[in-house]
Amino acid sequence: MKKKKLTKKDRLLRRQSIQRILDERDELVRNVKILPTPEFLDKFDVEEKQTEKAGERRMYVTNQLWIDTYYKKGIIDYSQHLTAQKLLSLFRRAGRHQKVTMTFTKEPIQKGVERGLNLDEGAFSDYNKLRSLMGKNSFSICQDVVCFNLSAKEWAEKNRRNVKASAELFRISLDDLADAFKELKL
Repeated sequence: MKKKKLTKKDRLLRRQSIQRILDERDELVRNVKILPTPEFLDKFDVEEKQTEKAGERRMYVTNQLWIDTYYKKGIIDYSQHLTAQKLLSLFRRAGRHQKVTMTFTKEPIQKGVERGLNLDEGAFSDYNKLRSLMGKNSFSICQDVVCFNLSAKEWAEKNRRNVKASAELFRISLDDLADAFKELKL
């Protein structure tokens, strides 16, 4: 038996019914609210904020790092993520993230004691060696994204670089960082 050839009108009706089904599906998907899992809530702090639309609220993660986001989206791979975490731990051990406060009271200086500062001189010197091994631009993007939690796009805007190539520059600089760690033997 031969198949009946569809008329123009039948094809139009089919197309309209398929479009109606797709529109209904899209409407259902828009109305579904996806909540974070308990495991996610254990790991990150989530904050709900009011939007400009009346009655609509959005959830924001307040303590997630950009390197975690880039790894989750597949922009960087696992080895690059580990390298970034290694730099972050070195940065924190060196005490570079701490703010120094001081008073102008006269106190005797105690030699050999840090008196409240949690600095690791070895980590600080390794951090500076990494900076010199990698070069200014390559270390700059790693430092801003990993240590100071800027996005690669924000780094590119700050340094007047191509915003579209910022993720690729970050990947390349993480590879440079891994090579520098190998040379430093950490």
